[in-house]
Parts: sequence; structure tokens; C-alpha cells
Amino acid sequence: MKRNEARSRLISALADADGPLTIDELAAECAIARDATLLLIGELVRENMVVEGELRADRPGPHYGLGSRWIREAERRSAGDRIPSQRTSTRPRASIESEPVIAFHNYLISEYAPPRDKRFLVFFQCCVRRPYSASPSHGSMRRAVSVATGYDPSRDFERCSAHVVVLADHIGPVPYELEDVYPANVRAPSIKWLKPQYYEYVKPILAERVAEYVVAHRDRYDRIAAFCEGRYGEVMIEARGVAADRGAKEFPILPLLDGPRVIRMGKSIPRTYWQKYWIQLYLEIVSWLDSAGRDRAQARLAAMGVEHSAGDAEPMR
Repeated sequence: MKRNEARSRLISALADADGPLTIDELAAECAIARDATLLLIGELVRENMVVEGELRADRPGPHYGLGSRWIREAERRSAGDRIPSQRTSTRPRASIESEPVIAFHNYLISEYAPPRDKRFLVFFQCCVRRPYSASPSHGSMRRAVSVATGYDPSRDFERCSAHVVVLADHIGPVPYELEDVYPANVRAPSIKWLKPQYYEYVKPILAERVAEYVVAHRDRYDRIAAFCEGRYGEVMIEARGVAADRGAKEFPILPLLDGPRVIRMGKSIPRTYWQKYWIQLYLEIVSWLDSAGRDRAQARLAAMGVEHSAGDAEPMR
């Protein structure tokens, strides 16, 4: 059997299944050798087409499901309107209460499971560019994670211990591995520029969705932090309170204006907001590591020639 045919069989099997499947179930369903199934499903996971995790309670994992499975639910709920799949060229704008957005969020809460090897959850705020990880602001945010852990949360997704979830303007939480999936891949007006009345309307909706994500997946992460400013920070503060009321632990929300900031990195002087403040997220993540991990992180920071102020802010906003 040719490789492309085998991949198509796996995708079709997952699309037709009533729920996530194990490797053995996929191999049997597709009549593909188990070793070959493992190899191909690994490719699909890396391409963000398939989600891997403990997705079922009735049998041992890992289990596998289509990352875009929510699309079928969106199609059903939108009275037959065609919902484009990922990477399509014509995409309708999705609003905070549109059917595809609601279906996407329901998928995250009811079916999705964070990757098994992610110890830390880090929320980033939304940005104009798509995908999120390609934006300059996310470049600085990702630097904080990569210098602290040794791995970039996007390029080294499989090896990075931190899981980035974006607070998206029109959706709520969007895991990095699903950033290319509709409606996450569609640009939307930033909550920074919303009229006050409409912002007050969407703020509790976004906060509730973030809180639902934290509560649903709190047992999968050892530590949580958020890196959001302005209105994104306000949404995150409200979400933290809602999640705490439901039994989740509180978490720091950075950056703090009177906290540490980068003064110099090598020969360059930071100019933008995120270039100055990413050091706060780095320091927070480093505090989660064991002594050997902290030593390695500090060595990476020193090798970059980073100088930063100490700051005098309280550790929790």
C-alpha cells in the first residue's frame, strides 16, 4: 500500500469513527501494520491534523482523533452552510457567537486533551497576524519560553514542556497546535479597539471560555501562567477568578509594568513592549524548574548577553 493511500485511510477512519481510536483499532480498521500505523499517525500529529492524548476513559491510551473533528459538528449546527476546512483561501469571518466558534470551543472542552508531555500551560494574548506564532509579538513571547525550557513552543512543539494557548479575540482559548484551523486562522478585530459597550459584552464570554479550559484541563498541567496586557489582561484576571471559584488554583498574569524588563540583549536595545517584558515570563517559568533546569536556563540567558532590571513588583497581579 502506498504511503498517501495509507494516510488517507487513517484520516477516513478517524473521520468516520464515533470517537477517538487507539493505534491497534486504527491498524485493524485500516488493514495497516501496527508499526506503519504508528509511523504515519506520528506524521499526522506533527502536522496538526490529528490530536494525540488520553481522550477516552473506557480504555488505555494514547487515543487519536481528528484535530478538525469539530468542523463536522459546526456543519451540522449551521443548517448546512459549508464551513471551510483549514488552510482554505476563502474563509467567512467568524464572530464570538457564530456556530463554528461555539463548536470549536465545545470541542476543546468536551473532546480535546492537551498533549501528554506538556507540564506547563502558558496563555499568550492574540495578535493581528495569522498564524499567531508568526507574529513579532509572539516571537518575543516564545523567546521567554525557549530560553527558559530550551525549546521553542512552536518550532520544537513535541519537545517543549510548555503548552501555549492563545487568548483569541473572537474565540477564547486556542492551543498552538490548532492555530491553523478555522476559525482560529481567520483575522478578527482586536478587543483592544472594540467600543467600550461591546467590549463589556464580549469580556465575560471570553473569560468564561478561558475559565472552562483551565477547569477542564487543570489536572494535565503542573503550573499555569498568562502573558497578557491591557484588555487581554483584564479578561484573564476575570477568567482566573471564575476558574478559582470552581476549584482551580490561581496563577500569575504577566507582565507587570513595574516588574523586570530587558535593558540590553547583546548589542541591541529593546524597543517594543514585548521585547522589553518577555523576561518576566522567562523568570516565572524558570522558577518552576528544578535546580539543573534553572542552571541551564541561566546559561542560555547569559549566552544571549541579556541584561535586565530587577523590578519591584509583587509576583501576582
